[in-house]
Amino acid sequence: MSFAIYDLEEDVRSLLQLDNFLDGRTTTEFVEELSKDHIRKGAEVNNLEYLDPKPYIRTFESTLRHLKQLSEEAQRQKVAAQKEVEDYELNHSKNVLQLSSQVQSIVSEFDQLDREISSISKKIDPLNQALNKITNSRERSMEAIFLIRAYHGFYTKEKYEPLEKLRVANSMDQKMKCATTVKNLIRLAKKINSLTGNIPKVAKCEVTIEKYGETMEKALIDRFEVASENEDYEEMGRIAKLLFEFNGGSSVVLAFINMSDLIIDDETETEGVVSLLDNDDLWKALDDPSTQVHDLFKNEATEHRLNSLKVSIKFHARIMQTVFENPTPVFKIMIQRIYAQMILNKVSTLLLYSQQAGSLAHVRVLHDLYILIGDFTKDMKDFFVTNEFDENNDIGNTLDQCFADLFIDTLSDNSYFNLEKEMLENVIFGIAHPFNSVNERALSRKELETKLQGIDNESSALNMSVVGTQTTVQEHSRFNLVESRRVRKFREFMKTRLDILRERVEAPSKDQELPSISQTRVVLSLAIETIARVLELSPHKAADFSLEILELLVLDFGGLYVACGLEVAYDTAVQEKANATTAQTTRLDCLRIFSLTSEILFMLSSCIKSILLPCTVNNLPVRSRMISLTNTFIQKCELSLNLILESVMGYVTDRISHLLTTQKKKDFVCEMIDSNQDYTETCEAISDFLIHTQGLLKVHLTNENYTNSLIKIGMITLNLILDHFKRFQVNTTGGIVLTQDVIRYQSVIDSWEIAELSEKFQLLREISNLFTVQPNLINSLIVEGHLAGLKISTVRQYISKRTDFTPSYLERIFGRK
Repeated sequence: MSFAIYDLEEDVRSLLQLDNFLDGRTTTEFVEELSKDHIRKGAEVNNLEYLDPKPYIRTFESTLRHLKQLSEEAQRQKVAAQKEVEDYELNHSKNVLQLSSQVQSIVSEFDQLDREISSISKKIDPLNQALNKITNSRERSMEAIFLIRAYHGFYTKEKYEPLEKLRVANSMDQKMKCATTVKNLIRLAKKINSLTGNIPKVAKCEVTIEKYGETMEKALIDRFEVASENEDYEEMGRIAKLLFEFNGGSSVVLAFINMSDLIIDDETETEGVVSLLDNDDLWKALDDPSTQVHDLFKNEATEHRLNSLKVSIKFHARIMQTVFENPTPVFKIMIQRIYAQMILNKVSTLLLYSQQAGSLAHVRVLHDLYILIGDFTKDMKDFFVTNEFDENNDIGNTLDQCFADLFIDTLSDNSYFNLEKEMLENVIFGIAHPFNSVNERALSRKELETKLQGIDNESSALNMSVVGTQTTVQEHSRFNLVESRRVRKFREFMKTRLDILRERVEAPSKDQELPSISQTRVVLSLAIETIARVLELSPHKAADFSLEILELLVLDFGGLYVACGLEVAYDTAVQEKANATTAQTTRLDCLRIFSLTSEILFMLSSCIKSILLPCTVNNLPVRSRMISLTNTFIQKCELSLNLILESVMGYVTDRISHLLTTQKKKDFVCEMIDSNQDYTETCEAISDFLIHTQGLLKVHLTNENYTNSLIKIGMITLNLILDHFKRFQVNTTGGIVLTQDVIRYQSVIDSWEIAELSEKFQLLREISNLFTVQPNLINSLIVEGHLAGLKISTVRQYISKRTDFTPSYLERIFGRK
């Protein structure tokens, strides 16, 4: 024991033990524990708190001594533990070596025992198999004996009491044995009857056994129905199991379905639900090409019935899963009956009624029915999969097959698409016929067709000698051949429907003299609608059907409506050109075709590019054919427009030429200027004509076509006026009048805001100066500006028209030129 003043206390010593060193405290916490009682509270030195270091030093010294002792003790224990470990490792190695030989001996004995057991098993297996055969044979013999006795009982007494006891027994196994026995008994009776021939007693025995089976089956069905009314699903399940063993369960399945409300076609009226068959206005709208009908079956009796079916099927599906061990066949039978009896009746009724309403109404109803029932089928498939009723997709396949069978007669082969084609053809022909009738006279002259044919012939003759261009010629020829065939078909259509169409054709109007944008929208909307239906109803034939729809649009609508509109416009242009010298006013009605055709081609190409071509992404030959047909048609339309514009330019030329002939000889040879007239009457007429023509072009042409047409008209006017000035004598005063006319022409051209054209017309101003300047200044005019670019002979022609002209002018002005 230590008697030091600052020896460690017991609580500190308890912390400095090897078994529980510091008792979980940290070093800082331990140091604070040592120092907590060494502060001299209240002691002050010079008004400062005093701290005595000695207690701390002594305490820490004692602690260090104790720690040193613990370290030495720990070292000793470590050395002793290492020695013990070495001893144990040595003993363990000795034990392992000793046990190794024992293990090898045991393994060898086990292998020997395993070989002996295998040898015995080989000898016993045949005995087991023989025993199993004997057991099975015994059971079969007992069953055969019971079966023969039962047959004998029915043969002799028309009954067999042991079998009846099994039927009325409470045990499920005995009832199952009865069902199996009766099933085999019926087979046996039929086989015996077929082998023995027409023995009356044998035949009677067969009938008796069958009646017994029917009696048993009917009793079970009656109990099944009672259990169903009481919602005793366990009893229903037991009876179903018996009947599945007896006859495959067909009777119990039919009984279950008949007891449910699934097959009852409830036609009772529900508030807010209407029948499509009773809505005459809707049927008219369905067959109207200009009317779009959406949500056809919304709040309609068919949709209402399908929704009710969904609820009923989901409810009965859970009952079937409880009642039947394998509900999948029951589900399939239920689905087949629902589709074959209820849904098929609805579909057939609506489709038959829609045929009477018209081809468009028929395909619209067909498509909406297909979508409606397709959505119903998809919902049912999702339900059976989600609730784990259809792990192998058997029910899903049945649903798909039943859905396909509903429309197999309509969608088989090409019968459906023939309806679509017939509908679209009828609409196109119905639009084209009034237009062709109104413009029959213009179309009969075939001015544009003849012109185009001549161009094609010239192009063909030219391309025959050029390598690589024969394909284009063949394509044009094929286009014309197909177009001719379409025209013949259109005429045949008109003959068959002439009386009906005569009633529909109204008196001719201005709107019927040119193609209609609204009618184009109707046809394109129907084409897009048709493509949408094709993608739903016949997606595997979408590419081929899209090509046929394109042919209807390009060859039927384009050839019989758009092309005929161009023919009418060209005929109008030709007629106006022929009357250019006698017409009182300038109408140029043919220009209206430009904006109409441009918009129609834009709508048509947009439809083809965004709707039809994507359908052929996986069929490059069809896609190429589509592009070729479209490009050929557009090229033909563009060429037709160019020919119409060419005829318009011919009209402008003839009209201006005629107006120039009205110029009086004295207009430019006068003594004084009329202050009431700024320019001559001819200039006024030509200016008014140019302004009026420019206004018409601005209305009907756009962008480059408008600008190029004005440039061409301006150059025609310029050349005609230049040639016109060569024919008139001009004196000094007349030169001023001529200058006023030129200024008027320039102001009209400048209003068109085409810098190129305005620059060209500066030549007129410079020529007018030739008639107003002094003779000695002419030489300076012809060497600069636009006159410098003219031939000398041309300049001489203008100068020679001065009234003061003498031959000496030429030598003085041109010198040796």
